[in-house]
Amino acid sequence: MLSQETSNGGLLAEQALLHVLAQSGVGYELIQHPHTETARGEAHALGVTPEEVAKTVVLRTADGYARVVVPASERVALSKVRALLDLDTDTRLATEAELTAAYPEFELGAVPPLGGPAGDTIIVDQRLAEREHLVFEAGSHDESVRMATEDLVRFSKARIGDICVS
Repeated sequence: MLSQETSNGGLLAEQALLHVLAQSGVGYELIQHPHTETARGEAHALGVTPEEVAKTVVLRTADGYARVVVPASERVALSKVRALLDLDTDTRLATEAELTAAYPEFELGAVPPLGGPAGDTIIVDQRLAEREHLVFEAGSHDESVRMATEDLVRFSKARIGDICVS
């Protein structure tokens, strides 16, 4: 059942991601929860540890966008991402204006690792890659998706690496 639309287009975000997941054939669980603004808040709302929640950080690169997926308890090390992808020093966090333009189907700050425009580089931190399942925002701040990590990595063609601040 689809949720009620939020003021930021939550229904559109859910439909966009669920369409991609349905086409992929991978199993997943859609979880509704109270509105949250952070991945740590999402973990609290779901009753799980921050290490179990994957947050997606969008980077702007010379080649487009990279979605970097790290545990909610961690921060992205831009230097490690640059080294992993052999990128220049111009790689940076995407601005809010860039996120709004590039991912109009998702709420600001709730871009999932799947769905949206094709061609993004996806990188999953090795800490998450070792987990059996992951939970991540479903494109809105009111819903999350739980799916097998193996399925996320395979379907998104993600690279795996140590990309967190140590």
